[in-house]
Formats: sequence, C-alpha cells, structure tokens
Amino acid sequence: MSFTLGFRGALTRMRKKNTARAAAIAVLFLAFVTIFADLLASPLPVLCNYHQQLWVLPNVTHPKELDGLSCDDIQKAGHVYLTPVTCHGPLDEAPAEALLPPMAPGHMLGTDAVGRDVFARTVHGTRTTLSFAVLSTFVFVMVGLFLGAFTGFFGGTLDAIVTRAVETMSSFPTLVLAIGVQAMVPRPTVSTLFMAIVLSRWAEVTKLTRAEVRLAKSSDFALAAKALGATPLRVLLNHVFPNARTAAIVSATFGLGSVMLAEASLTFLRAGHDNSVASWGEMLSEVRDNPTAWWMLIFPGALLIIAVLSFNVLGEALRDALDPRTRSDKNTP
Repeated sequence: MSFTLGFRGALTRMRKKNTARAAAIAVLFLAFVTIFADLLASPLPVLCNYHQQLWVLPNVTHPKELDGLSCDDIQKAGHVYLTPVTCHGPLDEAPAEALLPPMAPGHMLGTDAVGRDVFARTVHGTRTTLSFAVLSTFVFVMVGLFLGAFTGFFGGTLDAIVTRAVETMSSFPTLVLAIGVQAMVPRPTVSTLFMAIVLSRWAEVTKLTRAEVRLAKSSDFALAAKALGATPLRVLLNHVFPNARTAAIVSATFGLGSVMLAEASLTFLRAGHDNSVASWGEMLSEVRDNPTAWWMLIFPGALLIIAVLSFNVLGEALRDALDPRTRSDKNTP
C-alpha cells in the first residue's frame, strides 16, 4: 500500500513538469498507433458487406474468406462502409508504384523501392518496435530483478558467480554483444534478436538491484524485522524487496528507449528482423539502397527520435519524483 501511495505521489509530482507531460503524450500517441495499427493501415476495410454477409473489423480478424482481397475487390463484389486511413498493408508490394514521393495518389507518405506504402509500414513498424521493446524490457528487468534481489540478500557462492557474470557482460557494449549473438545463428529472426537484447541488458538491472538490496538488508527496519523472528524470505519480500522495485521501474523506463534504439540499430545493420515484419530500422536501412528517397528516412527516423527521447525524459522525471534526495514540489519545466 505504501509503495502504491508513493508511486501515485510520484505521478502527481511528474504532472507538474511540462517536459514529462509532453513525453507522456508522445508515449500515449505511440501506444495508440500500436494498438490500432490495423485500423490505420490495412488492405481490408473496417466494415463491409461481401457476398451478402456483413463483416465487422475484418482488417483485425483477417478471415480466410477475405484472404487476398483488397478494399477495391470487396467494393466491386459488395459494399465497403468504412475503410482504414489507408487501404494498404505493410507488406503489399506494387512494383509499378515504386518510390512514389509523399502525397502521391493513394500513398500519403509515398512508397518504397518495391511499391510498399510508407505510411502503412511506419504504422505497423511502430507496433513492431514498441511491442518488441516492451516485451524485451519486461523480460530482462524481471530476470535482473530476481537475480539481483536473491544474490544481494543471501550472498554466498551464487552471488559470487552472478557478480562475475555481471562484470563480464558489462564489459561488452550492448550492440557488440547483440551482433555477436545474431552472428551465431544461421538466419537472424525476431526471436534471436529478442534473446540477444535480453542477454545484453539483464546485467545492468541485476547490478542495480543487488546494490539496492544489500543496502536495504542492513537497514534498521530489516534488522528489526529479523530480530522479531521474521524468516529471511519474509524479510526479503516484505521489507527489502520493495526498496528495489523503484529502481527496477526507473530502469525499465530508461530500458524501453535504449532497447528501441538497439533494435533499430541492429535492424538497420540488417542483423535483426527479417522481411516478414515491418520495423523502423528496416525502413531506415532501405535508404542506403535508395539515397534519394528521403521520405523513408524522415518519417520512421522522426518517430524513433521522439520515442527514445520521450522514454528517457519519463525515466528522468520518474527517477527524480521517486528519489527523496532530488524530490522537489516546484513546477520545473
């Protein structure tokens, strides 16, 4: 309960900062695009009548009966009541419409070298990149939180082993380690990229959590609980671990931005996603082959910058709001 109240108080203090509010709005916008990507860009309509059957949200459910059809095909054989913002999927190729500039008919943000709609790829790339970052960050934060809390509290041989592993992993830059992991597999996929990111990022959360737990277990309230007969596990869960949760939350917020940047960098180097999904990094990598297609650089690049900056600003604001040493009730811009 105290943690919940403290976190609510931190959110209240964050709302007083203009930069934190702007970053939160940007994150909410990205989350909206991620959730409703199919309503913004899809080859199928939102609501239609095809062969005397009413279809609701076929662009989300992707029924087999409408497989391979487009909004135009359905319109010819039935009636389309509501379409997405653009009736193109992220993987739909049209070589005859390759490298169209923004505001071309039917393609508000232009097309790439094989005629795929840039708006559709940017929208679905937002879903790919943000979903990947959230899942990766959750996993490596949970791994680091568990290892850091357990080894920091109980110590012993496992603590020495984990500490040496943390020191070893921390000596390698994230991108170098991730590229090395990707190079070990015959064909990089989303799964191998996920494993590479988790493997390269768990160490910093473990190190931070371990330090917080070691500090908290020697505090007066933890020693008092132990003196009153509380078991070591109870002391860890009820008195020590809550002090490490704050650091984990802040680390996760910063981790989201860094994972998005790492994923985009690896995909730009073509050591990440394959062509079965759209992502910002993949779109940026296509500019190397088509340097005059500036629109393939501007739109995903701008979203990547906004996303990374927003998560970093939120991380700093959350850290300041949760840390009593930096807490201030002043309305700092």
